[in-house]
Amino acid sequence: MKGFWNYFWFIYMLFFAIPFPMLIYYNTEYGVIDGDGGTAPWLALTWLAVSAILWIILIQGWFRKWIILPFIMRGNILRLLKEGVKKNARVLTSKELPAEGKDVVTREITCSLENFCGTGITEQLTVNDTKPELNRYDVGKTIQLLIDGKLKAVPHLTLDGVTVGIKAGRIIMMCLAWLLVVAAIVGYYVYSYMLENHGRGWRFMAFYHPLLLCPLILLVSRIGFGWLLKLFIGTPDNALQLKYYGLRTDAQIVSAEQTGTYINEQPQVRFELRYQDDLGKTHTASLKKIVPLLDLGMTRQESVPVFYLKENPQQVAFASDIEG
Repeated sequence: MKGFWNYFWFIYMLFFAIPFPMLIYYNTEYGVIDGDGGTAPWLALTWLAVSAILWIILIQGWFRKWIILPFIMRGNILRLLKEGVKKNARVLTSKELPAEGKDVVTREITCSLENFCGTGITEQLTVNDTKPELNRYDVGKTIQLLIDGKLKAVPHLTLDGVTVGIKAGRIIMMCLAWLLVVAAIVGYYVYSYMLENHGRGWRFMAFYHPLLLCPLILLVSRIGFGWLLKLFIGTPDNALQLKYYGLRTDAQIVSAEQTGTYINEQPQVRFELRYQDDLGKTHTASLKKIVPLLDLGMTRQESVPVFYLKENPQQVAFASDIEG
């Protein structure tokens, strides 16, 4: 079901980024050139240049994500196998998923381990078990993880002894898909020019033309939406740092008040917290979090578990956000 909603929201956002601006443009007066000659030449060329720059940013981003990123991740995993910090982890849950290939059992496991400061944390992994008869990932079994001490690698952890490779067929398909997207963008420039120039060159270009509006919406949805989500939900940028180098303690809830902001009809709550660090020193912190209506009872709790950094106690996050 999670995968279904991921695809649903992807298609939903894609519709408003590409077909929707085109439908509005070509079905209103915006798509009709008046007798005034269109946009001023210098301004039309400016809009054209801006649209080209935006598309180039998107195209190179897609190339890196679809084609280059698998090679980067493979290199990071190989480096983790050589230089990663070993940690023993105990399997808490093990769920079998649809297999990716013959003689392979795909499992989603949740395991517990200690972070670099000795604090207990949990991690969720998807593993392809090529030797399921050994029952290596059954509940209660101990496995070894390799973790990037600097937490800069993607992924930041892997199983000890894992084998990694690149599927040539998938890379070829991604290359073809990327080339198809590039051809479609170039083709749309050609189509727009042939349809709308009317002997006046690019003077049909305006800030509301799909050639400019579509890449702008795509960039805003990719960058801005993630930024707003972090802002409203309250998940810190250094969540990994807090998880792997943080200490866990119970913080007293001094106050919990709604800010008036809602995300999907779920209220944002500002928490004022007070807690003691490992040296007994008292600290206060303010955190904002989107709280589901069914979980509003947490605002009436006396305390809540949090993670904080020993060297910077003001860096605090809810344990539920860190471990989630």
